[in-house]
Amino acid sequence: MRLYYRSPEALITDEAFEVLVPYPQRFRVKDLTRLHVVRHPRDRTVTASIHAATGALVIVGLSLPSIHSAEAWLIAVLLIGTPSLVSGACMHIRPRAQELRASYHNHDVSLFTSDDARVFGQVQRALIRAREGCDQGRGAAHR
Repeated sequence: MRLYYRSPEALITDEAFEVLVPYPQRFRVKDLTRLHVVRHPRDRTVTASIHAATGALVIVGLSLPSIHSAEAWLIAVLLIGTPSLVSGACMHIRPRAQELRASYHNHDVSLFTSDDARVFGQVQRALIRAREGCDQGRGAAHR
């Protein structure tokens, strides 16, 4: 049995994909088809602050001819900067989750979900390598 990935969240071998959290599930690798990634929507705070920053940018852009004092420029910068900083901080604190999905015995299943891009990428690549190993094994068996 060849090991492709092991962590507290998942175990991937040439035979099985085991998800350990939030509850244990086991899938036979050779029965997983149509692997694809679904990105979850952004956090509401991020979306709202991006909209606020865009609105502030439009307002400041339309007000440019009447901005003449240093105080007015400071207000304009704060009006744009504050929601921009909030959205940037929120995107860093709560990144967008990604979900690895597949078809398993003709049912669409969620295999793995994470908001850690590094871990998600490792799991995705390991599962792809495990699937490729199954496909190569089948090809050798049919020769």
